[in-house]
Amino acid sequence: MRKFRTLFLVNLFFPAITLACPIGMVYNGNGCSPPYEYTGWDLMRDRRAAIDAMGSNHRTSGPPLTAEQARKLNEDMKQLEIEKEQKKQAHAKGIWNFESKSTPEGNLCGAVFSKYKLEEGGIVTILGFQSPNPNAWLIFQGVGLPKSKKIEKIKITLQQDNEPAQTLQVFNYRESIEVGTVMFAVPGLTATLNGMSERQRFRLSDNEKMLLDIEWHSATPIIDKLKQCAG
Repeated sequence: MRKFRTLFLVNLFFPAITLACPIGMVYNGNGCSPPYEYTGWDLMRDRRAAIDAMGSNHRTSGPPLTAEQARKLNEDMKQLEIEKEQKKQAHAKGIWNFESKSTPEGNLCGAVFSKYKLEEGGIVTILGFQSPNPNAWLIFQGVGLPKSKKIEKIKITLQQDNEPAQTLQVFNYRESIEVGTVMFAVPGLTATLNGMSERQRFRLSDNEKMLLDIEWHSATPIIDKLKQCAG
């Protein structure tokens, strides 16, 4: 646990630069992302879409439906509602997703843990390149996190499990109107994985105000996949 905890100290030494992203990432017009297309980012946006799942089911105006078209539409809507409810239940318990992508700098490896119900919980992402590329990041997203309109460095207090809390400097920006992103640069994916455990709790706060409290579980298979990807 101590190894994982000390990884965050690297953030204290980054110079303050307006619109600067962590080393190895680029500004994408909204926030920070790796310099290669990474389907995990789409995955996180899908997770956010599932949080509020407020997509309208109404049909725009057009020609009247036939009886068969109306029946088919009704069946499709029922199936969508079933799938929507299944996703809500899965995310309330917490689920992992793993992705990897080959890039000119080696594999880009990522895992996303999503756990939320209504406005509780959030998303944790572990993202990094294959060794020897040292660029890796730990990313939190949640409705309670700060939502800077531009990329800024702010101070956040982080406590992992029962370890002493630390106040650290992090990158922050608004993922959407409702969701804030807090990003830590960590010194290497392999070192990060060596500090991960099956269950791990993260509490992010500001002046004793809780911003995000999330605990992942069932991480061992994901850790193994990430280690294999990281080489």
